[in-house]
Order: sequence, then C-alpha cells, then structure tokens
Amino acid sequence: MAIRKATFAETQRILQHSLHVWKEASVGYVQPSWEKAFQLAASFLQGGGYYLLYVEGPVIQGWIAIGEMRDFYIDEAAGFIQELYVLPPYRSRGVAEKLCTEAFRQLKAKDYRKVQLNVFAGNRAKQLYEKLGFYEVCTTMERNLENEKD
Repeated sequence: MAIRKATFAETQRILQHSLHVWKEASVGYVQPSWEKAFQLAASFLQGGGYYLLYVEGPVIQGWIAIGEMRDFYIDEAAGFIQELYVLPPYRSRGVAEKLCTEAFRQLKAKDYRKVQLNVFAGNRAKQLYEKLGFYEVCTTMERNLENEKD
C-alpha cells in the first residue's frame, strides 16, 4: 500500500470518473454533467489543488483531492477536501480513512490550522467524516417553490 501524489496522467484518469463521483456524492440532488464536473475539477486544480492516490502495486483503489479554500466568515485560509472517492471493489477496507489521515498530515505540514469539506445530506461519507472529527459549521437549507400557488 502506498499513498502518493497523482501524476498528470493519473489525474487525467481520475477525471474520467468525475461524472460518476459527482453523481454518487450528491446522492441524487444534482443532475451532473460532464461540463460541470470538469469545471469543478479544473477550478480546483488550477487553484493549486491535487490528488493523493491510494495504490496497491499498479492499481489505484481510491483518491482524495486536497487544496486550499478561504473561509469567508473568518477570512482565514483552510485546507480543503474537494473530493474523496474509493472505487467500489475496495470499499470497507479503511482506504478512505487512510487517505484522510495522509491529507491531514500534508495540510498540517502546510501550516493550515483546520480542514474543511462539503458533504450532501444523505451521503454515507458524512459518518466517516464525523468519525474523523469533522463537525457541522454551516448548513445550507432550501425550500422548493415549484408547486407554490401564486
């Protein structure tokens, strides 16, 4: 087992999964498109973000995308997890937790005091994040107005 930074070619392979990853992560809330998935990834990567891979030999089992974000409310830079994904055959083996632990180590080495992420309600990964010490800071709420009578 090794965790390491993805090469350019490996990053391109990961991006081929973007549509599926986004669809799974948003638990049906978002109707993903290739255009939006690539816009999100391109913005993140152009901002200095990168992927860490969990590999066994030549096989990529999962990845985590880490970078920086600016906490708008307190005007402070924070480490940010853009994406965490483990390919289905390798789930329930501790891969996600190991990727997060390495991400925390790297972000702390860059002097970030905290790490943040966004997770959709209903995403099973939220339980893992809570186990790893994440807690809710802000909740986005919405109300559907499509069926409202005028």
